[in-house]
Amino acid sequence: MASSVQDIFNSLYSAVVTAQKTVEGNHLTKIREDYFNKNGSPKMVAMVLSGKKIEVPLFTLVSHNGLKISDVEIDFEIALDHDKDKAVGDLGKVRDGKMANVKIKFTGTDKAEGLARIGDNLTKLIPTL
Repeated sequence: MASSVQDIFNSLYSAVVTAQKTVEGNHLTKIREDYFNKNGSPKMVAMVLSGKKIEVPLFTLVSHNGLKISDVEIDFEIALDHDKDKAVGDLGKVRDGKMANVKIKFTGTDKAEGLARIGDNLTKLIPTL
């Protein structure tokens, strides 16, 4: 089935945007599950520092940098044609066992401002010795 070349590129762009949203959503879910109880309170870990037993928010003990998609390479073959003044492409004509090759590179990001503020406030819960 032939589609406009613009529709094909829009679909590829939409797939990358959706992938980035999925990465961000998974990161947020992991933070909620790993560092906070169901009621929203921080998970605490008991430690002994200078002979004193203290409770420390688990969130404050690890880095929380996220991931973002930095590069996407898509390599595919398309049969190009035209319909009046519109370019159309057909991915279905080139089969011969050839599939699109997709490479996605992720890079780390700086900590989000909201996470930094949460960390700062949780750090204040740690008693000074």
